[in-house]
Amino acid sequence: HNPHHLRRSTHPNIRRERETARAAMTSTVRLGAVCFGVFAFVFLADFMFASHRFTSRAVLSPHAAVSAFVDQQQRPDAGAFAKRVLKADAEQQQQRPLDPSLHGDYRRAKMDDYTSKRTAQCDEGGGWQSVDMPRSGIFATSLYGNRTVKPESGYPEEERYVGLQVCETFDDASEESGWKIYRIGPMVGMGGSDWHQVWLTPLPTPQGAKFITGKMAAPVDERGAILGHPPIYSHHVHIEYDGVMHALEAHGDTTCSEEKGGTSCYLRSYPEGYGLPFNPNLPDGKADYIALDFMLNDLREFPAPPMVFYQEVALKWSAREDVKPLSLQVSHMSPGYRHPFSTTLVTKRPSFLWSTSKWLVDGNVVISPQDQFPWFHTHRKFCGAAWVFAATPEELGLTMDLLQVVDDNSHPDQPTGETDLVWNPPASEDPIASLLRRVGESEAGLASLRCWLAGSEEEKVLEHVNATDASPAYPEAWRQNWIEGWYDRAGEVHCDEWSFKRGDDITVVTLNGLDARVPDL
Repeated sequence: HNPHHLRRSTHPNIRRERETARAAMTSTVRLGAVCFGVFAFVFLADFMFASHRFTSRAVLSPHAAVSAFVDQQQRPDAGAFAKRVLKADAEQQQQRPLDPSLHGDYRRAKMDDYTSKRTAQCDEGGGWQSVDMPRSGIFATSLYGNRTVKPESGYPEEERYVGLQVCETFDDASEESGWKIYRIGPMVGMGGSDWHQVWLTPLPTPQGAKFITGKMAAPVDERGAILGHPPIYSHHVHIEYDGVMHALEAHGDTTCSEEKGGTSCYLRSYPEGYGLPFNPNLPDGKADYIALDFMLNDLREFPAPPMVFYQEVALKWSAREDVKPLSLQVSHMSPGYRHPFSTTLVTKRPSFLWSTSKWLVDGNVVISPQDQFPWFHTHRKFCGAAWVFAATPEELGLTMDLLQVVDDNSHPDQPTGETDLVWNPPASEDPIASLLRRVGESEAGLASLRCWLAGSEEEKVLEHVNATDASPAYPEAWRQNWIEGWYDRAGEVHCDEWSFKRGDDITVVTLNGLDARVPDL
């Protein structure tokens, strides 16, 4: 997503969001998007929180992240990665890890609980309230672009209007926890990847909250049924937590494969008993706030029957005193166009990018695979896998002399720049083996590995979807005109136990290249 469009508008909300968007911008690129990646960690920090939470976005220096862990003695074949056995002790993780085969059932149960409460208390219980946004001090902007509006030709400029409905549900009679639910729309899609871009600042907050303990962000139909990918591509749904763009988010790779939960992965809540401190009632402009920025695309083949849909966003909150406070660090590659680490495109053949940042406090990473913590966002058609190391790139043997300008990916609308740098391993050697050999012989070695992600048949990062048409076999508009192909899925992040000190290094390495299953984009 390219924030240059923000300079084209004089709307006060756009002016307010301008610096935040510039600070964390990423770039649309020839292959769709560079595998810049966003790794988000929740962690227990070794200090006491006051009434305010500690959140941070650590800007990564080079190119961001990838790859999957492979055992040093094992040479991977073309379609498989061997993964290291988790070392973390269940008791040290505060929660017994769930059998991975049950992750899908666990995630669906969480979504079912959410939708049942919403149905009972909002839909049937009359809890929905329409919000008069101008009178409530909410700046709202909605822009639409049809199928002819592409990144290289400009940004949507047709202004449209959307409404905001809000409902609050409670978990039990004590009213000490629940969900604050927002529904934005309606929007009407016609297919062809038309654009629906909305900004809302600030959202009404759950006034009784002391912690945010989860989020749900999904497109829904007129009855509130969750829509998947396809038909809707969530390019980005940024639930901005005091201006931190990727603190609570959903993207095109948020949904899981059907076996791992499908659309239930739009809901991501922290492990039981944990939460981000949140105080909406502080005086003098110090109160925590939430803003919303999202862009959705109707991916159906044009012309598709008109599809009415909404964006639903919900914040899970708690006022319980026994919730343990978490911090959040979002490591985000942020190209600056003035340094040699601002790659905005990747090669079609396999190549590597890396990015680095530092921990800002002492702490321990909270690891809960069934709850999808930590999580990793990227564009899966161009990113094969990801590793996270507790070391600098130089300590891993990843030095500047390895970098070369991208040489197999050109397009007249986005010429290759001198800072579009990647590491191309020798063509005679398997790229994963090249990386493992270099890291294995480095100062830090493979012992510095902490987290990894890799696509496999069991842990899909791409899932094949069959085509549909507008025949009576598919009576609802949202099921019609799907395009057959491979669609992004979340995959599964694996982590070993990870304790760190302030100033310790993080390096994310990613394996990029166009996946062989998708057309040459």
